[in-house]
Amino acid sequence: MNLKNAVNLIVSEYRAKLSKAKENYRVALSRHKELYEAEKKLRALILDGAEDSEIKVAEDTKRDVIRSLGYSDEHFDPLPACEKCGDSGYVNGVYCDCVRKRAGRETLGHSAPPFTFDTSDLSVFSKDAKEMAEITYAKMKIFCEKFPHTKNINVLLFGNVGVGKTYLASCVANELERKGFNTLFLSAFKFNDLCLKYHTSFDNSRADGLNAVLDADLLVIDDLGTESVLKNVTLEYLYTVISERMNGGKHTIITTNLNTEQLGLRYGERIHSRLFSERVCLTTELIGKDLRR
Repeated sequence: MNLKNAVNLIVSEYRAKLSKAKENYRVALSRHKELYEAEKKLRALILDGAEDSEIKVAEDTKRDVIRSLGYSDEHFDPLPACEKCGDSGYVNGVYCDCVRKRAGRETLGHSAPPFTFDTSDLSVFSKDAKEMAEITYAKMKIFCEKFPHTKNINVLLFGNVGVGKTYLASCVANELERKGFNTLFLSAFKFNDLCLKYHTSFDNSRADGLNAVLDADLLVIDDLGTESVLKNVTLEYLYTVISERMNGGKHTIITTNLNTEQLGLRYGERIHSRLFSERVCLTTELIGKDLRR
């Protein structure tokens, strides 16, 4: 979905919420005499040009009646989903961040698994692995606290199968999503498939998915190394996407079962040195047994 269509969707959904709230109020007025009388008195004061203080008293009275009847403010007066743009899609004539987020969600439909730091239990690790996990989790919490002004723009999280890499990456993505950042969580297979579709398609929407990947404040590519290496696609697009994101100040987290040497052999020295150098990349590890067992 392109950004213009995402705006139209956001606006139409908010209008539908307002329409529903208006109908809710009409029904409530017909059912509750006390609410009808409070509304009638308020409108009379407004039409008669009453003092602001009188109108405020009448508004407070109506609000008290609404609450006494068990209705929430949202039932009759829904707030927009986005505080920045008020669900208009624009802030100072520029697309709001919520539009880019919505376009990405509608195009790719992928968000992180519902794991959070608050629900993490590091006691599942063995003693040595737990010490390493505590260090790694602490690093990633600091990463979230400083985001987007972090020392490193890329994060490489590696370790054996089942040690919790996806879990930790999900915790980071969900924490930043909670703070209002636009995050996108893709498996390496999904990312590879997206690049292949862009490379081989010629329809007007071919760039929507790739734009969503480039625009996200945080992109997570999970399980890099499990995807097929497609000629003229996998290596080229991985390098291009992450390089473009780096140039635009966008952060990327990659989880992988491969070590740094294996990554170099699979993806080549150009990708390895550009993306995973100490200057730009925080490299951290989880160790231990397969926790899924």
